[in-house]
Amino acid sequence: MPQQSFTFLPLSYAARPPRIVLVAPDDGERWVEWTAAALARLSTVWGCSGSVVVPSSAVGHPAVARCLAGLNPDHVLAYNPSWATYDALNPGTADRLLAENKIADSAAAEHFMQMLRKEPWSGSPVHEAEVAADQLRSTLATNKRENLIQCSHLFDDDNARELTPLATVATTSLIGVPRNSVTTAEALAFAMHVGIEESVFDGQIAVKDWREAALCGTESPMLSRLRPGAPDGCTMLRSHEAGLCIPISRALRSRERVAVLGDQPEDFALAEALRQFRGSVTWIPWDEPGLSDMWLFSGRVSERLLVTSASLSREETQQRIDARWEKRPVRQIEPEAEERRFEVVVPSEIDLAHPFMVVLKDAWEQPRSLPVTMEPDGSVQASLSLAAEVPRGLDPDMHRWQVTLTAADHPLPPLAALGSSAVIATDPNPWETFVRAADGGITYWSHRFDFVPSGASLAGSLASPKLAWPGIKRILQVAASAEGVEMRPSPAGKRAAITEGLLGSRAALEGLAVGPGWSLLRRFLPDAAANGSPEGSRWRLKSAVVLSWEAVATHNDPGWELAARREQIDQWTSQGVLRRGLILGCGHCPILEFYPLAEISQSYRCRRCGGDNQLTNDRWKPAAHEPRWFYDLHPAVLELVMNDGDVPLLATQYLRNQYGMRQALVCEEFELLQEGNPFVEMDFALATTEDLRLGEAKSNDSLGDSPRVRRREAGKLMEGCVLVGAAGLILATTRTEWSDTTVDALKSEIAGRRKAGKAVPKISLLTGLGTSPHLDRLAI
Repeated sequence: MPQQSFTFLPLSYAARPPRIVLVAPDDGERWVEWTAAALARLSTVWGCSGSVVVPSSAVGHPAVARCLAGLNPDHVLAYNPSWATYDALNPGTADRLLAENKIADSAAAEHFMQMLRKEPWSGSPVHEAEVAADQLRSTLATNKRENLIQCSHLFDDDNARELTPLATVATTSLIGVPRNSVTTAEALAFAMHVGIEESVFDGQIAVKDWREAALCGTESPMLSRLRPGAPDGCTMLRSHEAGLCIPISRALRSRERVAVLGDQPEDFALAEALRQFRGSVTWIPWDEPGLSDMWLFSGRVSERLLVTSASLSREETQQRIDARWEKRPVRQIEPEAEERRFEVVVPSEIDLAHPFMVVLKDAWEQPRSLPVTMEPDGSVQASLSLAAEVPRGLDPDMHRWQVTLTAADHPLPPLAALGSSAVIATDPNPWETFVRAADGGITYWSHRFDFVPSGASLAGSLASPKLAWPGIKRILQVAASAEGVEMRPSPAGKRAAITEGLLGSRAALEGLAVGPGWSLLRRFLPDAAANGSPEGSRWRLKSAVVLSWEAVATHNDPGWELAARREQIDQWTSQGVLRRGLILGCGHCPILEFYPLAEISQSYRCRRCGGDNQLTNDRWKPAAHEPRWFYDLHPAVLELVMNDGDVPLLATQYLRNQYGMRQALVCEEFELLQEGNPFVEMDFALATTEDLRLGEAKSNDSLGDSPRVRRREAGKLMEGCVLVGAAGLILATTRTEWSDTTVDALKSEIAGRRKAGKAVPKISLLTGLGTSPHLDRLAI
């Protein structure tokens, strides 16, 4: 059995505020005011620039749910307003309650009102928000362990033991939209960009001015009108700079802007969430074209505008944006000649890869190194707890932050199934802090969650967990188990694993498939032609085909020099891929067999009859004065070659040389079982910092011989992805393209799954393996 090995894991450290999804009460007609109240509260929390507010009625909308899952939040909270907030939204409520309680004394009445305004208001909209938040929290497995939740509500009063107030971190004055002025969707569309503060604005702002401000976003001068007396150097509440943070991403950012049309709660929620993926997002909740539309179409030439909606159909969205275009007030050239640099898309077509991670600007991409043990299944376990650390600019007594650790050589996809049990080492206290997979690595709360005595030292109050980075097989097993499915290696996967063990790494196995050695190994197949091998240099025995050096030397590959070939044979022999030995007969029975060098001495025993033989001239073949060395291929390697095992290796070798997948973890072929019965086989899996992808690799261009079989196979492959949380399915072939019938089957199955409300992984087609590989998304 493989032994554990000890090494050091290089890590990248980042400190960041928590990402929050705040579910706002929603009573229907007044959802804008409730959402504004929730946004006002979120605007006071450190990390509001990387967090989102979602009205409770929008939580279950498919477009919104897709974004929230990709956001991978640290907390899903229900906003619980105080009676003061409720009274501000419904003036006179507190006075009526005072009258109902018949409190006549003025001092007693004032005391009663002070107490009441600090109490949480818990009407039916709040209850509905709590239910929606709990459902979303369970779906995303966000910092929840069994029935214990790290943080579940956000009240109007600060609780510094859970979330850090933004004001305690900021080094400049903060500014936002006065709360009493956000009463319309247009005002909320602007406040979404800058945040809402607890101040009062006595003036009036025209609707057209709110609309222009919403389209200008942070570049609008609206705040100077709303806060004319604000000091110089103010920072907007929802700016990253306010929290001493910056947004980072592992990919080049798309220059496409996004506009979300529609005046429903789900439209606001979609725009809120998309801001964390696309950066430049505008919510337009009004229908009428106007002068302010000049800001909508005034982007740089390289910027294309994607227009979408959660409440409107594609056709309705197209009609509304076309109307704005036709009535735009500023035109560069003649309308017929000016290019329409916008495109209407449904929300599911917007790429959500590479979301922003908002980090403390002075505490990210800092190198760390941790002693770890390598487990036989490829998992990594920390040998020591991480030392506690306080990033510059933070105070452990006042602030709470998230620690995120990423390992370039061991990425973790942000799967909901990878909770504490998957990423905590086996021996430490699992209650020390909340730990989960996120942002391509492991993230945990900065402070201890278990009992911390009063006056504890810094090391005693900050969390210092022992962590585990699960290998790709462990990731698949955990993800499958979460859906009640079993994952196990297939026979082909076992053969690939054995060969990888012989060669030493997955890269070496892939190198074998793409190098000249694979065609040489095919000469060991029983049905392989002699191809000019000298007489007596190739023998087909009952158990195997064996080759001598002469057969290897005459293998037709002009580009593979004999010296390099000789060196490769010696390396394979030392690794166990090949076994050097002799062809020997038996003096007691007619068997002729290959005997590896390790089994040969002056005397040997026949494998068939057990007879004893002497190593003499009449025993070895071919007849010669001295025996000739032959090479036998390891049985697992032989079966791998025989079953076209190079095709999935060619696929993963190509994929792991593409941007974003160079450090991917790779798993060989495996099976998924439902109720103990094999359901689907996948040829490979790749785990990156962004997602998990599964793949099917073939030497032909079809998934089956009939439409029914092709559609069934396509459905099984897609369902297999869904069962383990894989974001994408890669179909690979050695052919120059997949057949039209296969592509039609894929599209038909996708349409059927969408109609049934089932999840659909992103489909990519990889063609030309071994010659001119090309990867492309399936066009729907």
